[in-house]
Amino acid sequence: MPMNYHHQLQLLVDILKNQDTEHFGSRDEYAQIERLAKSLLKNKEVQHEVRDMLATIEKYSTDHQTSGQLESLNGEEIQQWIQGIETSEHSFLYPDRLM
Repeated sequence: MPMNYHHQLQLLVDILKNQDTEHFGSRDEYAQIERLAKSLLKNKEVQHEVRDMLATIEKYSTDHQTSGQLESLNGEEIQQWIQGIETSEHSFLYPDRLM
């Protein structure tokens, strides 16, 4: 079964949570984040408010790969992305439930 965009978003959140917890991101993680963000940005089903975050996340991953700054993470910003994606997904999947 292919991954739908909800699965891709969950994978993205999992990688970001890992980077935030470890205070480190590997080159492979940044490459995976960039691929996921690009793929999700091409998907018309992805909600508009998530698209803005995805563009920022894609730039974050590209900048870290280019600069080689694998350890300089902004935990507060990562937490905002995680919370934004999770809130958006929750409201999409469970429109009648409050988070």
